[in-house]
Amino acid sequence: MIQSGLPRRRFLQAGLAATGALAGVGNDTPALAAPSDRGRPRMPLGCAVQRRYLGEADYRAAITSHFDMVVTEDALKWERLRPNPRDFDFADSDAIVDFAKATGLAIRGHALVFHGQVPAWLDRLETRRDAEEDMRRAIATIVGRYRGVIGSWDVVNEFTDDRPEVGSGLRPTVWERLIGPDYIAIALREAAAADPSAQLVLSDYFLEYRDRHYDDRRAVMLRVVRDLLRRGVPVHAVGIQGHLYGDRIVDRPAVTRFVADLKSLGVEVVVTELDIIDQAYPADPDRRDRLAAQQAFELLDAVTEGGGIHSCLTWGVTDKYSWTSWHRPRDDGLPTRPLALDAAYRQKPLMQVLQHFRRRTVPPDRPPVRR
Repeated sequence: MIQSGLPRRRFLQAGLAATGALAGVGNDTPALAAPSDRGRPRMPLGCAVQRRYLGEADYRAAITSHFDMVVTEDALKWERLRPNPRDFDFADSDAIVDFAKATGLAIRGHALVFHGQVPAWLDRLETRRDAEEDMRRAIATIVGRYRGVIGSWDVVNEFTDDRPEVGSGLRPTVWERLIGPDYIAIALREAAAADPSAQLVLSDYFLEYRDRHYDDRRAVMLRVVRDLLRRGVPVHAVGIQGHLYGDRIVDRPAVTRFVADLKSLGVEVVVTELDIIDQAYPADPDRRDRLAAQQAFELLDAVTEGGGIHSCLTWGVTDKYSWTSWHRPRDDGLPTRPLALDAAYRQKPLMQVLQHFRRRTVPPDRPPVRR
């Protein structure tokens, strides 16, 4: 770990020089060598996967060559999974799980309770009883199907309000409205009952930046985690999504304190959806790639300094299929470059940064995720 006493500029330059990320690395530079201490666990590195691209040989090869685990990008979101209140369509998630099992990759599940990408029928729930029964049945069905196979779950995703300073700080979802704040505890307990060995994660975005708004979001997360643990509710990790915007500053001291506070509670930290939103970066792709690597290094090193990254996943495999191409396009019309592999599956400086942190070992007291 780089000593915290080093000035920010100095330790950043030292770390990036170590990875080669900002030292004139080209797009086709090979990945850093694997660690020499092969008997010790590495920080698992993963990626979000879409079933519809698994038929492409380059896509499959990129996953198995560069990553240790996969997470279901959209396959288990309720909009796709639950066409009606009664039925579940596991075709996409089963295909991803089968691919991971066949190739020896660990698996994360995303996301059991999430306000986004939900079916229209969910808004027709009217009572607490209906909402709680439906949520419990869904979690028991989904986690039960993959018991002993999917080793880590985003149980509740994006539950902090976009105005965290008001009210309870919780996002006004259908579950918060009908069940109340206790829906988070109910979801975690139901997931634990369905698979007692699974890692249970609370994940959210905008936990990385410098400003009062982001301080408030971190405070809401810590308050919720402390309350859950005080009540004996199982929560094993917090997911920092890591959608990094080029025009925002990672608050290194605040992130380090946040991670240290979680570690003091016995809670791990997973970086669950890392990518770089590059609209604010210049057009030149090499310059953009170096800035993206620097931004990722800032976050990952701050988390490491706070106590360590349990695992790190990028939100996609290749720039070719990133969600940013349609949801966060550049004003100049150039293709976005958010991930560690470009559209032709060539490695970028971000991959060098990820490999640097991959060599850091994980805490010995809890396995990363089960295969």
